[in-house]
Amino acid sequence: MKAMILASGRGERMMPITKDLPKPMLKVGNVTLIEDKIIRLAESGVTEIIINVGYLGYQIKDFVGDGSKFGIEITLSDEGDMPIGTANGIRKILEYFDDENFIVVNSDIWTNYLYIDLNDKLINNNYAHIILVNNPNYHNGDFSLNQNYLIQGNDFTFSGIGVYNPKLFKKYNDKELGDILRKEEKITGEIYNGLWSDIGTPGRLDELRKKL
Repeated sequence: MKAMILASGRGERMMPITKDLPKPMLKVGNVTLIEDKIIRLAESGVTEIIINVGYLGYQIKDFVGDGSKFGIEITLSDEGDMPIGTANGIRKILEYFDDENFIVVNSDIWTNYLYIDLNDKLINNNYAHIILVNNPNYHNGDFSLNQNYLIQGNDFTFSGIGVYNPKLFKKYNDKELGDILRKEEKITGEIYNGLWSDIGTPGRLDELRKKL
């Protein structure tokens, strides 16, 4: 299975830390956020990763190269300095996945989730399977579940991890992935209770560093 790491955001809530450094290049311990995702995906059997880059993206390009130092093939999709939206970023390189299911993970999360668990989750002609977490104290929730299917509600928070059928991005033309997930009925989900953190602010980054 191939995977995509979303890494093109400007990280405005992380300012001034991200003034001269893209958020995926921030470190937790001795590992950058982008490196952590690459290593964990590779350990789960993913052999090809595409990373979309934007703001200060050259720093990510210089760091990951072609992926050979990680033992994996990496392709970069440059979206320019201005964000084009998460769904548009995926749609831009959809042919890369050869009509096969693929994993998408946000670069700005920290988790010990095992991505190999996603391999067999997309079944019964569903369009996507996403991982949810219990709402952290800084988030009001994104979705609820009914018999493992995503429904409107705010019981759980989207983790930024999922596996997708390319047809989902051909069926809708919304700019953001979240808008598509709220429209489509054939999306399943599950709750992950392990380590997970959304590194959206300097405070959360500092809190995670102290915890680890």
